[in-house]
Amino acid sequence: MKTLSRYPHRSPRAAQRGVVLFVALIAMVVLALAGVALVRSVDTSAGVAGNLAFRQASYPAVNEAIEESINTIFKAKTLPGQLDDDAGSNYFSSIQAGESKNGVPAVLQGDYGTMSSTFDAAGHVNYIDAVSGAEVRWVIERICNATGGVTVGKCDILPPKVSPAGTDNKAGIPLPPIPLFRITVRADIPRTNAVSYAQTFVK
Repeated sequence: MKTLSRYPHRSPRAAQRGVVLFVALIAMVVLALAGVALVRSVDTSAGVAGNLAFRQASYPAVNEAIEESINTIFKAKTLPGQLDDDAGSNYFSSIQAGESKNGVPAVLQGDYGTMSSTFDAAGHVNYIDAVSGAEVRWVIERICNATGGVTVGKCDILPPKVSPAGTDNKAGIPLPPIPLFRITVRADIPRTNAVSYAQTFVK
């Protein structure tokens, strides 16, 4: 007597139908991940290119702020004695508290809205570049721990100098101590997150 099996024989092709579906699903997931990675890569590349373009465009405006600062300190000499703060010239006669780890003064820190409100409310002046549209704000700080006269213990100054000139060729003429100044510039494009910082020391 012949017994019938409960599980009829299945052909190899029929047994593989579920495997094909599984492989197709895996392939679709891999292609989806590759597409997401490509989109993110394009976005990142576009952001980097935009930042580089803004940095290049901000150079003239930043240089203008530095030149204005140098003119204020050394040429026009609009800071009487350089002893007191002058908001209209963006000048501080001493290092300001609250600077960041990379030396950015507190008045130039933060997002655009907070920074611009604080900066403008203090009576400081800014500059808008006609070409790039960047808003440029800068701060001049005398490298001293306190306001007042320049002394070796209070300010970071050049080494004491003595002029070689003298009427009797025996004693030179002592020159006054020369303080150092730090100029920090921030350039913003309004309604964006693009920010560029520049900093230089002059003497």
